[in-house]
Amino acid sequence: MSIIQENPLLEFYKSLESEFNVNYPSNERATYSSSMNFSNDLDTSFQRWFRYKEGFSIEMVKGLINKYNQNKNGIIMDPFMGSGSTLIAANQLGLEGCGFEVNPFSYFLASCKLENYTKKDVEIFNDLFNKLLKIDTSDFSYNLPELSFSDRVFSKEIEAYYMGLWSYIKQCKTNQKVSNLLKLGWLSILEKVSNYKKAGNGLKIKNYKKPQVLSLNNIQELLKIEYEQIYQDLLKKNCVSNNTIYNSSCLEIYKKITPNSICGCIFSPPYANCFDYTEIYKLELWFGEFIKNYSDLKQLKKSSLRSNLTSDLSNLDNFITIGEIEYLLKLINTNFLWDKKIPTMLQLYFSDMFNVIKQCYEALENNGFCCIVVGNSSYGNIVFPTDLLLAKFAKNVGFEVDEINVGRYIITSSQQYKKTISYKNYLRESIICLKKI
Repeated sequence: MSIIQENPLLEFYKSLESEFNVNYPSNERATYSSSMNFSNDLDTSFQRWFRYKEGFSIEMVKGLINKYNQNKNGIIMDPFMGSGSTLIAANQLGLEGCGFEVNPFSYFLASCKLENYTKKDVEIFNDLFNKLLKIDTSDFSYNLPELSFSDRVFSKEIEAYYMGLWSYIKQCKTNQKVSNLLKLGWLSILEKVSNYKKAGNGLKIKNYKKPQVLSLNNIQELLKIEYEQIYQDLLKKNCVSNNTIYNSSCLEIYKKITPNSICGCIFSPPYANCFDYTEIYKLELWFGEFIKNYSDLKQLKKSSLRSNLTSDLSNLDNFITIGEIEYLLKLINTNFLWDKKIPTMLQLYFSDMFNVIKQCYEALENNGFCCIVVGNSSYGNIVFPTDLLLAKFAKNVGFEVDEINVGRYIITSSQQYKKTISYKNYLRESIICLKKI
């Protein structure tokens, strides 16, 4: 008689998952299409102002608010505001918004989208961007940022024209709201006209089999499209923005928010996938002058959620953990890791996330809700089921875990996938839905 050998790790995952109501997608091969994905929103009003690929669907946010919110006059909070999707959705439903965003470029983008503009502002913007498209920048001087490779970001002709536009924008005599819109439109084509593109965890040089040559007319046309979209969206805006936003860390909710004052939290934190968003948005941060020097960059990394290896991994103050995480960390074979600091990063990532969940619980009023969009990760052939681990901690804090909805499965590298195929159902992106009863 053959003996069926149990897989202790698989049993651990199943046991942890059994504590919660987990809803799987009907399509077992759901790996790309998901309501959590921002790509469906890229051509919609306000969302099209900048291709912010980490965002999520406004319609998804509205669905969560309509399902869980019990206070029609309440405040919806997003501790990881990003490009402002949660607050835009809240405002469109007549609710007030509150957001935290540590990345100064992302904060700037969200603030532009969440601002209230008068008819006069909109017409001044229209007048100025049309003048901008016609100017001769050859007489404008400029300085490149201190970024180590800034002199290689553009071809010399494009650099002179593009940076000349920036010099013109900075000297325009107008109010700050209009100036910010001009700056945003300029930044929105930065990647398109540069020699670099966003790829994975940072930037890569564009390599084309047939080199693409951009003329100044091409750049003007790209800029015109961006400015026209902003202008048309502002003309059609049909709701009032009512938000309080902070260019501040998600770990500082307790400093700004009165306990029991928020009706709902909806957010998507950085995943524990080692992605460093200061690298992904490096061009915007430096050329937009949100970062002036490497000391500024170091401080930004130090203030951010510890989800990557350039984070401050030395500060263990207020460290929080649970037994399930310690169990998984003991199983990691460090020989399979590409960096020995990964276990420390994972410990601190979950500690920071637990801190955020605890602060959200305290900020929420009774009958409030919290929805978290998060992706799981895998290191050293061990899957870290972030959705289940965060749900476990939330339950310990006092939340009722209503459900966990799996939106899609995540495909890792082929080598990693083969070694974790037994646990493939746990490599996924999910929405954790919590209630404060």
